[in-house]
Amino acid sequence: MQTNVLKLNPIDNVIVALATLRKGDQIQLANENYTLLSDIPAKHKFVTRDLQPGDEVRMYGLLVGTATQLIQRGDLLSTKNIRHAAADFHMGARSAKWDAPDVSKYKGRTFLGYHRSDGQVGTRNHWLVIPLVFCENRNLGVLKQAFEEELGFALPQIYRRQVGEMARLYREGKSAELKNFESSRSNSNEVEPASKLFHNVDGIKFLRHESGCGCTREDGRNLAGIFAGYIHNPNVAGVTVLSLGCQHTQVSMLKEELKKRDANFSKPILVFEQQQIGEESRMMAQAIRAQAAVTTQRGKRVTAVSRLLSRSDQCTSIMPAVTMAICSISRVERMASP
Repeated sequence: MQTNVLKLNPIDNVIVALATLRKGDQIQLANENYTLLSDIPAKHKFVTRDLQPGDEVRMYGLLVGTATQLIQRGDLLSTKNIRHAAADFHMGARSAKWDAPDVSKYKGRTFLGYHRSDGQVGTRNHWLVIPLVFCENRNLGVLKQAFEEELGFALPQIYRRQVGEMARLYREGKSAELKNFESSRSNSNEVEPASKLFHNVDGIKFLRHESGCGCTREDGRNLAGIFAGYIHNPNVAGVTVLSLGCQHTQVSMLKEELKKRDANFSKPILVFEQQQIGEESRMMAQAIRAQAAVTTQRGKRVTAVSRLLSRSDQCTSIMPAVTMAICSISRVERMASP
C-alpha cells in the first residue's frame, strides 16, 4: 500500500505528495500506476490524467482550478500551469414541516396581546434600532444611552453613583473617607429603578453588530435576512434603521427580505442614511423628528390563546423622531378579558 501519497476524494484528478517525490518515481495507488514527470515537493500535487488548457482541476471533490496549458499525467501542479477557479455557491432550498398542536383545551381562554397587521399577535411591544453597518455603532450607542436613560428603560446606575460619590470625596480632599469608602446604596435592592414613561412599551432594543461591510454581497444579504426576521417578529412594533450608505448591506436588501416574509409589510420602518443627509448631527436630529410622523399602533387586545399557539411564526431633539415613535406605539387601549 502506498503511504507517501493521498487522494482526498475518489473523483479528484490530483494526488497529494505526503513526502518529497522524485522525477521518475513509480507511484501505485488504487490499482493505478503513475510515473512522475517532475519532482513533487511534499504537500504538492500531481495530476492523474492529461489536462488540456481549460480543463478542470478537482480536489476534495470540488473545482479548485483550471489548467492554463497542457499538463501531462504525473506532472506537477503549480501556479505556472493552473489558475484558481471555484464553483458558484448557493444556499439550497430548505423547508420545514410543522404540525399545529391540538389547542382545543385552550378554547375560550384569552390573553392581552398586540395585534399586528399581518395577523400575528405579540406578547411584547418592542421598538428596534438597527445599524446596517458597524460604522454606525457609535451613533447606535448615543441613541441607546439617551433613550434608555430618559425613557426609563435603563437599569439602575448603582455603580455609577458609587463612582460619583468617590469622585466627590476626592475633589473635597477627604482621603480618609475615600480610603474607607462604603456606598450607602451598594445593595442593588435598595435602588429603585427609574419609572417607565410609556407603560405599554416593553423596551427599545439596539442590535449592535460588527458586519455589514468588508464582506461578500451574499453575506450582506444574509445579514439583511437576519434583521428582517427580527423586525417581522410579532413582538416588534417598528424599527429605526441607521445606514452609512456605501456598505454592502443596503436598505434595498432589507426591504426585499421583509417582503419575502410579509408581502404587505406595514410596520413603521424609519431609515436614515448618513451619506445622503450629510452631517452626523443632522442625521441624528432627523432620526428623532421623523419619528413624529409614525402613527399610532394597535395596543393590547383580547386574543384567543389558541390563536397564539396554532401559529408557526411566531418628545423632540436628536431624539424627536424616535421619541415620537415610541410615544405613538405606547398609546394602547387595554381591553379587559371577558
